[in-house]
Amino acid sequence: MDSQLGPDETATQEQSSPQPANRRARKKRAEKRKRGGLIATSITGGVLLLAGAAYVGSAWYTSDKLPANLTVSGVDISGLSTDEAAAKLDKELGSKLTKELTLTAGNATTKVTPAKAGIGIDTKATLEELSGWSWNPKTIIERLSGSQEVSIKQTIDDKPLKKKATEVAEALTTDPVEGKVNLTENGPEFTEPENGHKVSEELARTTITKNAFAAKRSVSVDAKVVDPQVSTDKWNEFIDTTVEPYLSGPVTVKAGDETAELSVKDLSKATVVEVKDSTPQLKTDDDALKSAVEGSNSKLHSTAQNASLKLVGSGANAKAEIVPSKTGKGLDAKELGEKVRAAAESTSGRTATVTLSTQEPTVTTADAKKWKVTKVAEFATPYPYDPTRTKNLVAGSKRINGSVIEPGESFDLAQKFGPVTEANGYYSSGVVVNSVSTKAVGGGLSQIATMAYNAGYLAGMDIEAWRPHNRWFDRYPAGRESTYWEGSINVKWKNNTKAPVVVAMWLADNKVHTAVYGHKTWDVKTSTSDFYNYTTGPTITSNDPHCIPESGGKRGFTVDVSRTRTNVETGEVLKDSQTTRYDGWPKVTCKD
Repeated sequence: MDSQLGPDETATQEQSSPQPANRRARKKRAEKRKRGGLIATSITGGVLLLAGAAYVGSAWYTSDKLPANLTVSGVDISGLSTDEAAAKLDKELGSKLTKELTLTAGNATTKVTPAKAGIGIDTKATLEELSGWSWNPKTIIERLSGSQEVSIKQTIDDKPLKKKATEVAEALTTDPVEGKVNLTENGPEFTEPENGHKVSEELARTTITKNAFAAKRSVSVDAKVVDPQVSTDKWNEFIDTTVEPYLSGPVTVKAGDETAELSVKDLSKATVVEVKDSTPQLKTDDDALKSAVEGSNSKLHSTAQNASLKLVGSGANAKAEIVPSKTGKGLDAKELGEKVRAAAESTSGRTATVTLSTQEPTVTTADAKKWKVTKVAEFATPYPYDPTRTKNLVAGSKRINGSVIEPGESFDLAQKFGPVTEANGYYSSGVVVNSVSTKAVGGGLSQIATMAYNAGYLAGMDIEAWRPHNRWFDRYPAGRESTYWEGSINVKWKNNTKAPVVVAMWLADNKVHTAVYGHKTWDVKTSTSDFYNYTTGPTITSNDPHCIPESGGKRGFTVDVSRTRTNVETGEVLKDSQTTRYDGWPKVTCKD
C-alpha cells in the first residue's frame, strides 16, 4: 500500500522527467539564431554603408552641377557649367532688358525699356540657388536627370522703377469716351461709347517686372475697366424709342388762326441730346425753335419791339435818335419748346398748339435813355471823275446809309449790297483783275468797301473780314483800306458795344463820307509807318477784251498800321496791328 502513489504525484513525475534535454535543445537553437542575426546585421550594415557612400558621392558630384534640363526665363542652359550658364544668361537676358516693352490698355499704349526702368539681373544668386551642396534627394535627382524652368532673379533700382511705373499708370489710364447722338435731317448719327481703363502704379510696376524678359514684347495690361455713363445697349434703346420717333416727320405749330411747319431739319438743328443722371434725353433750343417758327410764318413774329436807334436827316445833317420800345404779342419760347417736344414724341399726332402771349421788350426805352448817343467815328475819301463809277458809289452808299447794327451783331457788306447785277442797280465800270485794269459790273464798289471798313475800324469795332487792294490807290489811306469782290472778298465787323450803332454814308463835295453814331465806348488812336521794302511793278501782256494799257512807274511797298482802343468806361486797352504789302503798278500791254 505504501508503495503506491496518488494520481497527482504520478502526473508530476511524468512531466518533470525530460527537463534537462529540453533546455539543451532550446539553448542550441538560440545560439544558432544569434549567429544568423550577426551575419544578417553585418550584411545590412554593409549595404547601408555602400548606399550612404553613394548618396554622399551623388551629393558631392552634383554640388557644382545644374539640373540636366534647365531653362531660366526662357533661356535654355541645359548641360552647361555654371560659368557657361552665367555667360549665356548675362548675354541673352541682358539684351532683353534693353529691348522696349509695349504696354497696352484699351486704346492707350506706352513703351518701357526695362533697363532704363531700374531692372537688372542677378545671375550669380540665381545659379547659386540652382547649384551648390544639397542633401535633398529630389534636388540631387533633378540635377542628374530632371527638368526645371525658373525665373531669373532680378535686381531693382526702386527710384527709376517707381518713376516709370507712375508714368505708365498715367499713360494707360484713360477716361471712358461717352457715346454721342447728333440729330440731322437724315436721322440720328450715333457715336458708340468706349470703356476707359484704370492702371494703378502697383499694377504698372508688376507688369514691367513680370514681363521684363518676356519673348513677346507687346503686353496687354490687366487694367480695371471703367464703364461710360451710358452703355451701347441703352443708347440704342434711346435712339429706337425716342430719337427715331422725334425725327419721323415735320411738326405743325398752331397759334390762333396761324400755323407754321417745323421741318425735320428745323427739329434736328434746334435739338441736342444730353445725358442727365446717366440717362440720355432730348433738349431743345427753344429760342431756335421760335426763330424757325417765325421764319416759317412771319405773322408769328413777336410784335414787341426793343428800343433802338434810327438815322434821321441826311448827309452831314443826319443824326441818330432813340426808337422807343413797345409791348406786343408773340410766342413764348419755353411753352413752344415743351409743346413741340410733346408733339414730336407723340404717337397720336404731330401738332403743337400754343398761345400768343404778351411780350415785353428786352431793351426798354428807359434802358435806351442811358445810352450816350453821339458820333463815334467819321471818315471821307475823294472819288475821281467818272460818271458811271459814281453811279455805283451812289447805289452802294444808299444801301449802307441808315444801317443799324445791334449789340453783338455784325455789319455785313455783302448783305447790304445784295447781288451786284445791272438788275439790282449797278453799272459796268473800271476794276482791277489779276493786276490788269478792266471793266466789270459794280466797278467802284471797292471805295464803298473802304468806307465801310474805316467806319468800323475807327469806331473801335472788331474787324472780322477785309482785304486790301493788291496795288495802292492814293485816294485811300495806305494799309487801311479794302477791296470787294462778290462771293470772295467781303467787309465785316462786329458791334462790341452795349448799344446799337447806326452807319450813315453819302456823297458830297466829290467825296464819299461815312459817320457812325452810337454809345461812346472806345477812344481810338491809329498810326501808320513809313513805307518800306519798295518794289517795282511787273510787265504784263493781257488778252482781256476790256484791257486798259498802263505805263506803270508807281512802286510797290510795305506799310504797317496799328490801332489802340481804350474803353472809356473800364479803361481796358486793346491793341492790334497789320502789315500790308502792295505790288508796284504794272506796265500793261493789251493784245488785240
